[in-house]
Amino acid sequence: MSDDDPIPRGVGRDTLLEILAGWYEAGAAEAPVHTGTVAERTGHPDATARQTRFFEAIGALEPADDQQHRLTERGTPLAAALADGEGDLARERAYGLLAAWPLTVRARDLLRGDPLGEDDLLPRLASFADADLDASRDRVGLRTLVDVWTWAGALDRTDDGRYLPGRVDPGSGGGGPGTDAGGTADETVRVGLELSVDLDAEQVSELVAGVKRGLEAGEGAHVETSISGADVAVGPPGDTDGEE
Repeated sequence: MSDDDPIPRGVGRDTLLEILAGWYEAGAAEAPVHTGTVAERTGHPDATARQTRFFEAIGALEPADDQQHRLTERGTPLAAALADGEGDLARERAYGLLAAWPLTVRARDLLRGDPLGEDDLLPRLASFADADLDASRDRVGLRTLVDVWTWAGALDRTDDGRYLPGRVDPGSGGGGPGTDAGGTADETVRVGLELSVDLDAEQVSELVAGVKRGLEAGEGAHVETSISGADVAVGPPGDTDGEE
């Protein structure tokens, strides 16, 4: 399995989220906590340690001394919402963490314009994450990952069981998930741009790639890039100094 893109291991979505909530309940928002403490609180002694690398990868946990971990600044609000049973808020916060994760970006790029059913999607995800579909824990983990993405709104599932990128709902107030009644992926996000020079066709193509990164990261994202001497800032309206 890839060190860069670890996946959940051998647990379903409910258990995975319960374990993340357990880190909050064990006090990991205030101080580093040992995995064993969280395992005892959640009642999942074996599964808790197996999810640590995934939580680190998406930016919810960070390692501390003595084989301990603590919740990150971005992971704490998600874990708190889960612990408090605030499902809608948890989904929005999960989307904020997952949308910028490289494996999420690759999955959404794969499915953009070419929705896939689970049987076709899982082998592609396994190749992205260097996971083994013949291994039970990896196979369950990949299904759980797709389930979490769908729950958070990073993916949508059509009526015929195919997956495609979820759309960003600009009315959610935080770049959170939204869905269309027909299951289509209609992304509508306003961004502000600041250009310091005129751009030719090739530079415009690079600019579009920068805007795309802003869209993938959510409505509140701010992305900066430099292309052939042109400094470009991509962010929400009002976040740049340039004129529209």
